[in-house]
Amino acid sequence: MKKIIITCALVMFTFIVKAQENKFASKRAATAVEYISSNMDLSEANVEFLKQTLYNKYVSNTKKIRGKDLSQDEKKQVYRTAFIETRKKLMTVFSKEQIGIITKLERESHKN
Repeated sequence: MKKIIITCALVMFTFIVKAQENKFASKRAATAVEYISSNMDLSEANVEFLKQTLYNKYVSNTKKIRGKDLSQDEKKQVYRTAFIETRKKLMTVFSKEQIGIITKLERESHKN
């Protein structure tokens, strides 16, 4: 009986931690996309694609960094790799100029 209770508690804890990570990424992506879309003329489909792409980037970064005790240089490398991967994904929908603007606005959205 104790094993079942402990297992259930661990499973619930795992779901709670997972939900918090996703909540952070979701909120951060929503904030960035809201700021970007208010400064750019984007279709609804492009806004949704951008939101999903940024959400995936933030979730991936969190998984790679949180609890890993990485140095600042290692964190920078994770962020740089994510930037490059995200840029490649965005290139499938947006032009190079649009991606430059999106990147600039994304950074601004995190400072506000």
